[in-house]
Amino acid sequence: MKLKSTLLNHLILNGNKHTSEKLILKSFKYNQKYCLKNHKEVLKSAVINSSPVVSIKQIKRGRKQVKEFPFILQKHIRISLAIKMILNTLDKKTESLFSTKFNNEIISASKNINSSAKKKEEIHESAFLAKKYANYRWF
Repeated sequence: MKLKSTLLNHLILNGNKHTSEKLILKSFKYNQKYCLKNHKEVLKSAVINSSPVVSIKQIKRGRKQVKEFPFILQKHIRISLAIKMILNTLDKKTESLFSTKFNNEIISASKNINSSAKKKEEIHESAFLAKKYANYRWF
């Protein structure tokens, strides 16, 4: 599964893939113009830094009893969640500023100082707290 195709699929606006391709191309050109590093390596490091390894699943037992337990995510789900967390911090409606916003968010994610990295740490902490139910897999 390629990183660019998952990024395109998460960025599609109103079912038009061409506009999302143009937005990504503008942001990569902006990155090449103002940043010294390769845009592919910056994007890879941003996705690696903001991808959670574990997640929490909730299972209902009975009427009011809910159990939470951590489970390890597969690689393609990790990549998808990382891209979703990066894109949720952006405002997709402004097309002219998207390239600068996306580029700044990718650079901060590659340095591990953005909100998606904080969200990843919160997910890991909650999974660590729910580890006493890690032996139970009801699905």
